Amino acid sequence: MHSEKAIEQSVYAVDLRGYVCPQLFVQFKWQLKNKCDHACVIRFGYGKEQDIDDILNYLTCHKIQFSVISAENNQFIEVHSTDV
Repeated sequence: MHSEKAIEQSVYAVDLRGYVCPQLFVQFKWQLKNKCDHACVIRFGYGKEQDIDDILNYLTCHKIQFSVISAENNQFIEVHSTDV
């Protein structure tokens, strides 16, 4: 149930809202590895009810630059793929 699209030439959006653990983390890692060569920023959308601790721990442990963004009803993790 994920969807992805190019928002701009260098930004990919990946919707992770349809996944629960462990599939959430598996999809995150798969999308991260597949998109890192094609985009400068990968924007992962997720829902408030989803537990993203494993994703944040992974990014932190691997010293990957990221931002967590909350805007109204939208939550995003933006990953700078040059760090992947």
